[in-house]
Amino acid sequence: MSTPSPSVTPIATFSLSSLGLSIGLLIGALLIAAAAVTWTFQQSQQAAQQHKQAQARQSDTRARLARVNEDERDIREKIARYQEIVQRGLTEPEQRLHWVEALKSIKASRRLLGLTYEIAPQQPLDPKRVASGGHDFLVSTMKLDMPLLHEDDLLGLLGDLSAQVHALISVKRCQIDRLEPGNVGGANLKASCEINWIKLQEKR
Repeated sequence: MSTPSPSVTPIATFSLSSLGLSIGLLIGALLIAAAAVTWTFQQSQQAAQQHKQAQARQSDTRARLARVNEDERDIREKIARYQEIVQRGLTEPEQRLHWVEALKSIKASRRLLGLTYEIAPQQPLDPKRVASGGHDFLVSTMKLDMPLLHEDDLLGLLGDLSAQVHALISVKRCQIDRLEPGNVGGANLKASCEINWIKLQEKR
């Protein structure tokens, strides 16, 4: 009788070549994945940079528009101020006779106790400064002395002058002294002032 031979279980075997192929495929897949991640990151960075540049351009455009609007408002305000100056007659030639008549009229209408004045010749307001826009500021300084019942007499005179004459009235200096009781004429105060009559004249 013959003895049966023992059964042999087959063992899976891998060749070095098949193992190398698998590793190569794995490395290739990893490289592709890394390249995809790198490309995605670069695209994201580029998109972010483009978005940042677009925002910067928008901000610059808004800033330019704001400057244009501001310049336009400034020009309109200057035109409005100049038109007001022209309407008030500040660009007209000096009219001393009209000023004198205005002082006499105010004195009579307000029943002022007295009024003495002297108007100096016209001269540049500030010789060291050049007025812009082709114009010069000219000034005539008036020395004014007047007795007062109260301070309102002086304030009323200045207010009426500003409303009636074609010049800008600016008080350069003013001193008010109290008089002794029983003064002739009934005045309680005495005002000594220097008042500038300012005009705007186009350069020639």
